[in-house]
Amino acid sequence: MANIVSIVILAVVLASILLRDFLRLKIAPWHAMAAGGIAAVLLGAITPQQALKAIDLEVMAFLYGMFLLAYFLQKSWYLEHLGYKVLHRFSSPFVIFCAIVFSAGFASAFLLNDTIAIIGVPLCIMMARRSGISAKPLLLALALAVTIGSMATPLGNPQNFIIARRMEAGAFAEFLYYLGLPAAASLFFLACILWVAFPQLKRLRKFETDVKVRTPTYSAARAGFRLVLALSLLRLANEVASFIPDFPFWAIAVAGGASAVLLSREWKALLKVDFETLAFFAGMFVLMDAVWLSGFFQQFLPESRQLLDPATIVGSSLILSQLLSNVPFVILYLKAAGENIGSVGLILLAAGSTLAGGIAIIGAASNIIILQGAEKSGERFPVLEFSIYGIAVVAISLLLLGIWLKLLNAA
Repeated sequence: MANIVSIVILAVVLASILLRDFLRLKIAPWHAMAAGGIAAVLLGAITPQQALKAIDLEVMAFLYGMFLLAYFLQKSWYLEHLGYKVLHRFSSPFVIFCAIVFSAGFASAFLLNDTIAIIGVPLCIMMARRSGISAKPLLLALALAVTIGSMATPLGNPQNFIIARRMEAGAFAEFLYYLGLPAAASLFFLACILWVAFPQLKRLRKFETDVKVRTPTYSAARAGFRLVLALSLLRLANEVASFIPDFPFWAIAVAGGASAVLLSREWKALLKVDFETLAFFAGMFVLMDAVWLSGFFQQFLPESRQLLDPATIVGSSLILSQLLSNVPFVILYLKAAGENIGSVGLILLAAGSTLAGGIAIIGAASNIIILQGAEKSGERFPVLEFSIYGIAVVAISLLLLGIWLKLLNAA
C-alpha cells in the first residue's frame, strides 16, 4: 500500500504544478511539493525518522546561504548597479542583450541559478518597461541563461552541488574544464536565437540607475558577492595546490550570506530569505525518498552497467527530468547508479539534468521561481514559447558539448 501511496502523491504533486494554468489552480508549486512531503509521512509512505534523514542539510544550508545573500543583493540593487556599470558602455541593442544573457549566465554559475532567478525577474521587467517592449523575451532569456550558465560549476544549481559531492577532489576544476566553454558558447547562441525571434529587442535601451552606493545594505551585498567569488577561486585553487585548506561547497554560500548580515547588522534578514523555495526542496527530499523506498521505479531501471552508459545518462536526464524535475531525478539516478559512476559520467549527469531545465517549465526549480516572480509583478511567463526556444537551445548545447568532449578525447 505504501508503494502505491508515494507514487499517487508524486503524480498529484506534479500534475498540480504542470496543470495549474489549465485548471486555474491557485496553488503555488511550493505548496504542492511541501504538502506532498507531509502527506507521504502522514499516510505512512515514509516514517518521520526517515523523512528527517532524507532532508539533505548540506543542500539546505547551501540554499539558505545563497538566498540570504540574494536578499541583500535584491534589496540593495547591487546587481542592478553592477549591470549598469557594464551596460552603460554599450549603445548597440544587440550588444546590450548579449551582455544581459552573459551576465545572467555568469552570475548563475557562482550565485546559484535560483538566486539569479529571484533577482533577475524585477530587473528584466524594469528594463522591458523602460524600453517600451514586452517583458517576454527578457524573461525567456533570463530563464534559459540561468539554466545554461549554471551548468558550468558545482555552485550553479542544486543538482550540480549534489553531484559534486560524489566526485573526488577536483570537482570545481572538472566542471569548468568539461562544461565551461560549451556553456559560454551556448549562451551566445541563445542570445542570437531570441534576437532573431523577437525583433522588438532592437528597441532595447541601456538604463540609468539611481542606486545609492554608500548605504550599509549596498556595502554588505557587495562584500558578500565578492566573498563568494573569492572563496570559489580559493576552492578552485585548492584542487590544484593541496596546501590550501579544503572546505565544503556549502560553506561558500553560508559565508557569503553571513558576511552580509554581519556587515549590515540587519539581523531580521535571517528571516527574510526565500523560505518558500526551501520548503519546496524539503518537501521534495522527503517525497523522493518515499518514492525510492517504495521500490516502484527500480523495477523499470536497466541494469546498473547500462546506467553508466553516456547515452543513457544524458537521454534519461533530458526525458525523466521533465517528469520528476531535475533535482529529484538526480537524487534517484545517483541512488540507482551507486558508487560505480565515474567523474565523466557525473559530469554528463550534471549537464543533462541541467539542460533538461530548458525543455519544459517543470524541468528546473529556477523556471518555477521566474514564473512565480513574473506573476507577482503582473506579467505572464510564456510557458509554451519557453519550450519552443528552449528545445532549440538545448539541442545546440548538446551538440556543442558533444563536439567539445570529442576534441578533449582526441587531444
